[in-house]
Amino acid sequence: MIKDKLNRQFEYLRISVTDKCNFRCTYCMPKEIFDSKHQFLKKNELLTYEEIIEVAKTLKPFGLKKIRLTGGEPLLRKNIEYLVEGLKKDALIDKVMITSNGSLLTKEKLIALQKSGLDSVTISLDASSQKVANIMNPVNNNYILVSEAIDNVISIFDSVKVNMVVIKGVNDKEIIPMVEKFLGKSVELRFIEYMDVGESNNWSLSNVFSSKETKDLVGKYFSLKKLPDLIDSTSEKWSIDNYALNIAFISSISKPFCSECNRGRLSANGNFYTCLFSDKPYNFSSYFRNEKNNLSFNDYFIKVWSNRNDQYSQLRVINKIDKSKKNKVEMSYIGG
Repeated sequence: MIKDKLNRQFEYLRISVTDKCNFRCTYCMPKEIFDSKHQFLKKNELLTYEEIIEVAKTLKPFGLKKIRLTGGEPLLRKNIEYLVEGLKKDALIDKVMITSNGSLLTKEKLIALQKSGLDSVTISLDASSQKVANIMNPVNNNYILVSEAIDNVISIFDSVKVNMVVIKGVNDKEIIPMVEKFLGKSVELRFIEYMDVGESNNWSLSNVFSSKETKDLVGKYFSLKKLPDLIDSTSEKWSIDNYALNIAFISSISKPFCSECNRGRLSANGNFYTCLFSDKPYNFSSYFRNEKNNLSFNDYFIKVWSNRNDQYSQLRVINKIDKSKKNKVEMSYIGG
């Protein structure tokens, strides 16, 4: 085990396998910026599956237990089930998960992912209607296809997490319809406060629909019961009486969880970030591409993590400011 300056252990790694996505969600990859002129990473810049597995194997002795594969859209990488299998069988990672927009999650792909050892699937869906979904994501949006993917995940994995980013005045009227859509299904519907990740989404505190507002709204229509939270969980969970659906709240803006943060983030080209709101990358790829380094990879990681003191969201709340850092890495680059 290794701890940082705030006594936080390293246990969880989010890995972006590509910076490309076939959607253009306003809070992540607004189409005005990520257009045909945007320069995405070249194929030879991406970490290979073998390199990603090697990173996981190397970090396992430091306490790594969970890996989440993200993007961009991770299903844009071909044969990603081979990566999942390697992380489970070769790197011996306890839990391997994936977050996707669902558009490419066919039943056949889900079966292949399950056979490879994938433990769970999270799908992003920000509205219950095609009309509002088109506002949240005006490119390649197929609401029906994503809804089918959610049902397929439930049929194969028994349950699914659904992420909904709530933006005031844009999709907050969809909160109750989303709850009603999943009431009878084995879904954990996670309401996520709109976050100031990166520099491209024109974030403002005035656009945040808080978790408390969401919970109070749902509480007007349904009877809620608090569920126990895991020690390292980023969400607070509630059950709805007499229904299969559970709901959860991720409150990075109003109730930061920096003090329990045990995760690092690896970009598709091998840069390591110690915080979602980071502006400083650490080059891991050089250690797997025969470049000269003063330290071994083990010693380098120890230095990086032991000097970590990130608590961006916490400081934002304490200092009562909208933003306290510029030039933050984009969400699509490190997968949220």
